[in-house]
Amino acid sequence: MTSKHNIFHLITSLNIGGTEKFLLAVLENLKNKYDFSVGYLKERGQIADEIEKLGIPVIKFNFFSLIKYLKEKKIQIIHTHLYRANILGRVAGRIAGTPVIISSQRSIDGWKKFYHIWLDKITSHYCNLIIANSYAAKNILITREKIPSQKIVVVYNGALSQPLTANRQPLTASFFTVAYIGRLHKEKGVYLIPEIAKIVYEKNNKIKFFIYGDGPERQSLELRIKNLELENSVKFPGWQTNLKDVYDSIDILLLPSEEESFPQAALESMSYGVPVIASDVGGISEVVEHQKTGLLIKSKSPESFADTILSISQDHYCYHHFSENSKTKATEFSVEKMINAIDKIYSNYGL
Repeated sequence: MTSKHNIFHLITSLNIGGTEKFLLAVLENLKNKYDFSVGYLKERGQIADEIEKLGIPVIKFNFFSLIKYLKEKKIQIIHTHLYRANILGRVAGRIAGTPVIISSQRSIDGWKKFYHIWLDKITSHYCNLIIANSYAAKNILITREKIPSQKIVVVYNGALSQPLTANRQPLTASFFTVAYIGRLHKEKGVYLIPEIAKIVYEKNNKIKFFIYGDGPERQSLELRIKNLELENSVKFPGWQTNLKDVYDSIDILLLPSEEESFPQAALESMSYGVPVIASDVGGISEVVEHQKTGLLIKSKSPESFADTILSISQDHYCYHHFSENSKTKATEFSVEKMINAIDKIYSNYGL
C-alpha cells in the first residue's frame, strides 16, 4: 500500500480570515489522501479548533522548533501561508532539507517596506512553487519582488459558502440592506463606510448598513457612527459563524478596499445572487464584472459609493440583472476546481 504524502502547513495565525478558510477547505477535502499537520507562529485562533475536529494536529512553533519538527517528522512538502510564515517556513524548510517548499501569495501586501520585499525575493529562491490566488497577486510578485513568472501559478478561490435557496427575495423599497463582510482593517477601506452611510441616509433613510467582522478599526468606526448619529442606520453584528444566513439577508455587498488580491466575500455574496459594489483595485475585477455582476468604483470618494448604492437600490431591473449574472459568474469559481488544482500540485511532485 502506497503511503500518504506527509504535508505540513505553516501559517502565521489561525484567526478567521480568507487564507485561514482556504487552508481549512484544503484540509477538509484532502485529509483522506494526504497526511496533514498544521503549525502556526502567532495566534491560535478559532480555525485551529475546526482543524483539530478533522483529526489533524495543530502546533505552535518558533523558528528552531519548526526546523526540528520538519526533520523529525520527515516532512515531504511544507506549504506556507501569509508573509511571516512564508519567510520563516522557506528558510526552515531549506535548513531541514524538506524536499518540496510551496508558498502562497494571497494578498497585495501594500504595507511592505523595501526590506520585506527583499526578504521575500531572496527566500523565494528556496521555493519550488508559489500559489497566487489571483493574477493581480501574481503580477505583484513579478513586478515588485522580481520573482520569475514560471515559479508562480494562479489557483482561484472557490465559493466556500453554498446558497440555501436558488432565488433571492424580490427587491423592495421598504427595506434595503447594504453589508460589509470582512476584517476591519484600513486596507479594506472600512473608514469610508460612515461617510458613505451618512450621504445615503440623508437621501434615503430606508437603506440600512450592516458591518460584519472585527478588527483594529472597529472602535474608531463605532465612534464615527455615533458622532454622525447613525446608530439606527448602521449596525455592527460582528463576526458570524453562519454566513449563509447573512448572505441570504442582504441586498448589496459593499467592498471599499484600498487593496485586494481576491475578494472572497464578493465571490460568496455573488453565489447568493447578491450584487457587489466595490473599489476597482487588485484582483476584484477578476471576479466582479463592471455593469454585469455589480459596479466597480474607480474613485475612493464616499460620494461615488453612496451615489451608486442609491442608484442600484432604485433600479429594480438593473438590480435583478446583476443578481442573476452574479450567480452565473460565481459558478466559475467552485471549491471543486480549487481543491483539484491544489491536489494536482501536491501529486505532481511524486515523492
